[in-house]
Amino acid sequence: MVNYVQRARDVRALIKEHGTERGMIKAVERLAEDNEMLRQEMVQIVRTVDKMADIVANIAAVGARLKDDWAAVRKAMHPDNEASEDIH
Repeated sequence: MVNYVQRARDVRALIKEHGTERGMIKAVERLAEDNEMLRQEMVQIVRTVDKMADIVANIAAVGARLKDDWAAVRKAMHPDNEASEDIH
């Protein structure tokens, strides 16, 4: 018994087994079920990719903040900076 419709031969098998009208109805029903399953999987994939994009954006923001903080530390510790003498 064909549980899904993947190829034309699956439709032919359903028509042969159930007749034209019932076979086509079964084929269309199975296609609709497959399409809904694919739609749900695509929604999950989109949600996962959105989460990944949020994580990458957060990492970029942290990196930018670290770069700015590092530049501030380097500036504060530079030997030509008068304030750096107080730190040593």
